[in-house]
Amino acid sequence: MTIAGKTIRLKRIFQADGRTLIFALDHGSFMGPVKGSEKPLEILAKVLGAGVDAVMANLGVIKEYAPVLARKHLGWILTVLDKSPTTVLQSLKTASNLGVDAVKYFVKVGGENEREELETLWALSAAAVDFGMPVLAEMFPASISAASAAGIAKISRIGAEYGADFIKTMYPGDVDGFRYVVDTCPVPVVVMGGEFVDSELEVLRMVYDSLSAGGAGVAFGRNIFQHPKPEKVTKAIYGLIHEGLSPEKALPMI
Repeated sequence: MTIAGKTIRLKRIFQADGRTLIFALDHGSFMGPVKGSEKPLEILAKVLGAGVDAVMANLGVIKEYAPVLARKHLGWILTVLDKSPTTVLQSLKTASNLGVDAVKYFVKVGGENEREELETLWALSAAAVDFGMPVLAEMFPASISAASAAGIAKISRIGAEYGADFIKTMYPGDVDGFRYVVDTCPVPVVVMGGEFVDSELEVLRMVYDSLSAGGAGVAFGRNIFQHPKPEKVTKAIYGLIHEGLSPEKALPMI
């Protein structure tokens, strides 16, 4: 039953092509009202109809807006802010009661809290088995030197070994490097967006290159909600991920 539950939930996040466009709206818990996300319901209304497959958000946003948006056919991913291995069960109960499709946990590999965060990831992943709840591990390197292809491959593999069902991490900057990341990670890998990038073509090329390397999609926040036309950039990214468009073909959509 738990395997069936996990499969059903993952199918709400990933389309039949094995790819996903995740809209990240969980910045508020550590950055406050980030420019472009001041009114969550307004930005959600703009991007959900443009092709988003799933929304990643904190407890407060999901509690407040999920009832309004429940009729939308998309996945919901709850960002777990708990840092204690002993209390993750409550987080999973909350996620299950909310009806979300996955939980996300952040690990800063090489950071001062790495051991505690990895222990929590393992506890969360182990407990999630009984709930049929997929776990997304956001694996982030603590230093620039660790952001190489080898470094990102290492932290992605660690996340998978600790039980994550899919990984969110950085793009190392080149197709071959990211192909190594994907090839050495036994679970799907999606690329994070990071800070807003002015060049639309640069963003589209990163998405395209990551897909060419075998990536499973993206989890973008600021590169969508800080764009002057968030719904149009969402449609362009969707075209890359699910419709096989090239960056040059997708750019005029913005």
